[in-house]
Amino acid sequence: MQMPMREKPKYLPPTLRDKHRYIAFQLIGERPFKREEVKRAIWDACLSTLGILGSARAKPWLIKFDEKSQTGIIRVDRKHVEDIRFALTLVTHINGSWVIFRTIGVSGTIKRLKIKFLKEFGWR
Repeated sequence: MQMPMREKPKYLPPTLRDKHRYIAFQLIGERPFKREEVKRAIWDACLSTLGILGSARAKPWLIKFDEKSQTGIIRVDRKHVEDIRFALTLVTHINGSWVIFRTIGVSGTIKRLKIKFLKEFGWR
């Protein structure tokens, strides 16, 4: 009796995967903001600026947000980095409080983004 061979999981080779860029940002506002508020503001800004189709193509995703330093990381498709940066600059309010999204930098990896741009804010 032959034992069934275990199949390897199928995955996309690196050449077919989506290429991402990571945007480091800082929030400057009247008060500290929570992660959920920031996530909602990013998504609303992308929808209102880029529309549903543009937002779907850009694939913005809030990776991490530090509520203490009010800094965070957004993952974006590499072809739409400037579109997302533009959409974020148009955000002026989060739940009625004034806010400015300041883009600190863009990188291809989270590790390099933390070293290059977020180290001064206490990120490791």
